[in-house]
Amino acid sequence: MKMNKRNYFSLKGLFLLAISLIVITLIIDFIRISNYKIPPRLPEVKLKLEQDAIYYDLVNNVKTIDWSRLDNTLEFIDKQYDTADFRYVNLLRILYEFGDRIPSETRVKIEHTLFGFRYWWDEPGENSMCYWSENHQILFASAEYLTGQLYPDSVFRNSGLTGKQHQEKARTRILDWLEMRWNYGFTEYYSSVYYKEDIGGMINLIDFAQDEEIVEKTRIIMDLLMYDVAAQNTNTMFISASGRAYKHNRQGGKEATFGGITDYYWGSGKEIKPQLMYGMMTTKKYQLPRVIAEIARDTNEVEIRQCNGLDISELKEAGYYGTDNRSMMMQWGMEAFSNPEVVKNSLYFIRENRMFSNDFLKDFTMMDFTLLRWFGLEPLIVKLINPQSNGVAIQKGNVYTYRTKNYSLYSVQNHHPGTYADQQHVAGMNVGNSFSIFHTHPAVEEDHPSKSPSYWVGYGHFPHVAQDKRVSLAIYNLPKEKSLMELDLLHYTHAYFPTELFDSVVVTKNYAMGKKGDTYCAFIGANELHFKDSKTDDLIQQGQQSFWITVAGSAEEDTSFEKFCLKVMENEVGFESKDLQLTYTFEDTNYKLSFGDEFFVNGKKVNTNYIRYDSPYIKAKRKDKTLEFHHNGASLLLNFEEMKREYSAENTNDLIH
Repeated sequence: MKMNKRNYFSLKGLFLLAISLIVITLIIDFIRISNYKIPPRLPEVKLKLEQDAIYYDLVNNVKTIDWSRLDNTLEFIDKQYDTADFRYVNLLRILYEFGDRIPSETRVKIEHTLFGFRYWWDEPGENSMCYWSENHQILFASAEYLTGQLYPDSVFRNSGLTGKQHQEKARTRILDWLEMRWNYGFTEYYSSVYYKEDIGGMINLIDFAQDEEIVEKTRIIMDLLMYDVAAQNTNTMFISASGRAYKHNRQGGKEATFGGITDYYWGSGKEIKPQLMYGMMTTKKYQLPRVIAEIARDTNEVEIRQCNGLDISELKEAGYYGTDNRSMMMQWGMEAFSNPEVVKNSLYFIRENRMFSNDFLKDFTMMDFTLLRWFGLEPLIVKLINPQSNGVAIQKGNVYTYRTKNYSLYSVQNHHPGTYADQQHVAGMNVGNSFSIFHTHPAVEEDHPSKSPSYWVGYGHFPHVAQDKRVSLAIYNLPKEKSLMELDLLHYTHAYFPTELFDSVVVTKNYAMGKKGDTYCAFIGANELHFKDSKTDDLIQQGQQSFWITVAGSAEEDTSFEKFCLKVMENEVGFESKDLQLTYTFEDTNYKLSFGDEFFVNGKKVNTNYIRYDSPYIKAKRKDKTLEFHHNGASLLLNFEEMKREYSAENTNDLIH
């Protein structure tokens, strides 16, 4: 059938028109995208920030205060540098507790700063502050609520809202945030970095909020956070598996006492130094339930299973899948940005709130094209490209911890094996409260400028980890080739094993064993282990497919270090590199792990998908109405909805300040 000339030219014209529209649209998009201006995250010259020290001086009755020391803090907040919300915590405590000591000229400067601040992502203005991670959410909401409460009738020049309106706006976010923690736990679970920031935001609400519901519910969530710290600490060292950890948070050490909080509540009782959490020393409205300290001091052998957070696949059923503020708090609180399931939400929200200029989010401009949005191609593009940023998402952590008086061994069971990671920490061991050991797949070489994932932070690709009591198995299956947007792909794994901190060390072939006091530990590798260059703490294992077995021991369990070493080396290890199946026998217990599949102990499949709490101290499912903690004659009953917080006895001995 012949096409007549008129139809031919009509089709050709439509085709040329379509091409022209596409080209014009792309040109307009490129011009628009190139005009985004990125505000700086931090000042070019580091500022000395003294709000914490000034608050400490005021609390400790220093007579003369040089109020000009606050100027740098006010400049930092004025220019909305990232972590300005951290600096806000003790500035608010100064206002609430020592407002009568602030000179009038200083108060004018403070109020100018407070009224011009951008308290949330939906307010006018652009900056490069991180609003979205779990700790920032409560810090910004706490700051906005308490500032609004202090100045209810003042009009804030940035937003045009009154303090009362800011207070109401922040109240919703606070209650949403608290409810998420009650139902699903902390996304940044067991983070010895970011739990500090949570405490800073929460203790201010407990001390200064005039809303009973906020105060009571915040106390309850503070108890849950402190239980996490107590249950995962070894003596006073708070290091464990974590949703977000950095190098020092993985390595531990005697200074890893959570800013001194663990030492204060269940150690020597020494007060902490000036810092964001110092309100815990001055509060009159929060006292630690004694049962939590008793749990922290427990020296019995215990198995602790706990489910923290949500998987991306659970967001829809849990009601957090939309682009409303509450849903985005959950999604971005998980740091789920570019994953195919949520990328359209992220892009919509970035556009709505003018955040392409935010330095953290600027890479999203690569997908800020009209045609992608019109045809809904963003999820498909993300699937095809598979950017490393997908690993930033902090998904549900089913954490297993085996704790004794000598050590704790911890693992995030079956945690998305082989996928990208960022700041997660899925396996390690605390050698008493002296230090920790752990293995990882470095995302880049040590001299690479990436902060995370990096050589010691996070993973290039997750291992498949499974643990039962004092044995942890981990299989690494590294791809053959680097993906399009991957920083690097190193075909080796390594472990932090600080020989100089041990009393005795044996490293031979694919075994590394150490003794510190009465605590013993061992690594077993698939291939020979050797120290990198001239280092004494960095064990390298070459191999695209490999494994690490971690075994914990003690003088009480194994008699002597020599017998422990013999036991470890004589036990049978089997590894099928093609099938990625690892078997190990220790003390008549047989372990079998298949990469991306099941974990068996003595032939019985182990369920690694946990309920909310499962330990000798508490058993509870997600979203249970009540939580009851018990240990050593002390107890605590919590009911979030009814705002109940009941102790085993109504006396001062059941609370610790």
